[in-house]
Amino acid sequence: MDRKMIFFDIDGTLVPECTNDIPESAKNAIKTAIANGHLAFINSGRTLINIHETVKELGFSGYCCGCGTEIYVGDQTLYYYELPLSSCNEIIDFFYKNEISSLFEGSNSLYILGKDAYTPATASIEASMGVKFTPLDTEELRNSAQFTKLLYWAPNHMEDSVVQEFLSQWFDIIDRGDGVREVVPKNHSKATAIQKLCDHFQIPLENCYAIGDSTNDLPMLDYVPHAIAMGVSMKEILPYVEYQTDTVENDGIEKALKHYGII
Repeated sequence: MDRKMIFFDIDGTLVPECTNDIPESAKNAIKTAIANGHLAFINSGRTLINIHETVKELGFSGYCCGCGTEIYVGDQTLYYYELPLSSCNEIIDFFYKNEISSLFEGSNSLYILGKDAYTPATASIEASMGVKFTPLDTEELRNSAQFTKLLYWAPNHMEDSVVQEFLSQWFDIIDRGDGVREVVPKNHSKATAIQKLCDHFQIPLENCYAIGDSTNDLPMLDYVPHAIAMGVSMKEILPYVEYQTDTVENDGIEKALKHYGII
């Protein structure tokens, strides 16, 4: 058979933003695609700790987490990137001294810094995921926190260009809108995760499909020949997609997979 590999974002694609309520149509579509012999992967900005059990219950072929910094196939780790602790210390120290609200994401831990970082969105993540952001409120914690990527809110009290210049020695920066910046290690993205899995499974790129809704999906949507946008997507991604499906709540996943004959 002509085996396909399909990559799914989570937030705004598989589930509505800040929830874990996967529509039944999406669950059935993904399970059918796998039953038909295809490979289905999560490809998310979330690190592994932030992948909810309702997602794992669908039996995905594996998970690309943290914008390509963690790749899992079945119960095996195919790839894992670790930012040196010395770099973590330097970055946290910069954010702490400059009072920049931020979230630091590791494979097994989530950290929060700054009073403005604890927003309704972060509270919703904690409630829905059953995880807790550890406040970096002691020097001991700030010196021991290990993370791979981060989010921060562009500060009002200093030029964001100064923050971005500091971070650029380690990271690429994605503008997520509303002043939110997603910060990802250089040479890592949702596209690099796809490339590694194509090599691993010896599946040609032309057999790859990616479904997303926001600017952190752009690397994978631009990389694969079959890029799909959800019905409600950031306008910046639309020039890069081959097909726009319906919203997640209105069976968008099922409709997309049917459109391409995957199910």
